[in-house]
Amino acid sequence: MCDSSESQEQLEFNRKARSLYKVMDYIQASGMKCSEDMVKSICDGNLINFNGIAPRLNAPTQTEAVARETEMDQNKILYSAKLDENMRRSDYFETNKRTVKSNIMLKFVTKAMDIKLQGEANFTTTLEDPIELLKRIEQFMKKSADAENDFLEANQNFFAMKQGTTENLMHFKERFLRQAEVLQYLYGVAWFRDFAIKTKAYAAIASTDTAAQNKFKDDIFEAVLATGFLCNCDQTRTAPLMLDLQTNYCR
Repeated sequence: MCDSSESQEQLEFNRKARSLYKVMDYIQASGMKCSEDMVKSICDGNLINFNGIAPRLNAPTQTEAVARETEMDQNKILYSAKLDENMRRSDYFETNKRTVKSNIMLKFVTKAMDIKLQGEANFTTTLEDPIELLKRIEQFMKKSADAENDFLEANQNFFAMKQGTTENLMHFKERFLRQAEVLQYLYGVAWFRDFAIKTKAYAAIASTDTAAQNKFKDDIFEAVLATGFLCNCDQTRTAPLMLDLQTNYCR
């Protein structure tokens, strides 16, 4: 059984929306060179192996001696350029790994989580890998005996959220999106895609149109956000827009 401080720490972690999306947003906005390689690694759940994607020197295909020699020279130039680029990306990647790991600890975990992570035997070895660090954080989150309460609270906070009578729309939007991020973090992307499959709108898509089906599933979280945002706004102010949407898009 987890103690109350652990549960509170995890709830705090969720409230601050320490999701992979936030980490990736930070990386993209940080200005670090070759940041796209780190973002891809986080998306894939594994670090890029630059040795595995190192370029190879292509053998010439020409049979005539002069043409063959010319082609080989061109292949060497191309190979050298690609090798330099691969090494450049690899060097930045090693630097970026350390930077991202440090910033996850500084910006994306609470003090209680920091203590847990630094207490791990492999904190200075395996967890130097920022991907493994994020996975370990997720493991801690899922171990909570109060995880069900986290889901209940997140659901209540999201679906019961209303715009205050004097609250401006932009402030409510930011508050709404923060809570939506918590919900998405807890449920995961797969849950929303499964939800999409059960909707009437998805059933109306031709079974042979896989592109449309995939797009619908990809866009479902945004659709949930848009619907929830409109419904939870102060409807004395959004009623004309909702009426227009119902008139034009509802059956």
